[in-house]
Amino acid sequence: MLERHVQTAIQVILLALLAWAGVELVNLGKSTAVLQERLVYQGQLINEMRRELREWSDLYYRKTDAEREFRTLRTNVSALDQRIQQLEEARP
Repeated sequence: MLERHVQTAIQVILLALLAWAGVELVNLGKSTAVLQERLVYQGQLINEMRRELREWSDLYYRKTDAEREFRTLRTNVSALDQRIQQLEEARP
């Protein structure tokens, strides 16, 4: 008689553990689905930001491009200043 009660108690405990494991697996599955959706959303945001950066690079003038242009302009102005000096010195 006692043996049957012990077996029943063990079966109840095992059943409770299986039920708990099942609930935890379902919760884990839900969490995984939520995380996957978040990752998909983050991927879409990253792609959108990359597209916007490409568009901005087409719209705005880069600092390196501006510096290169300024360097060229300074060189041209300097060459013109030298020519003007030479012409003024050659004048009688």
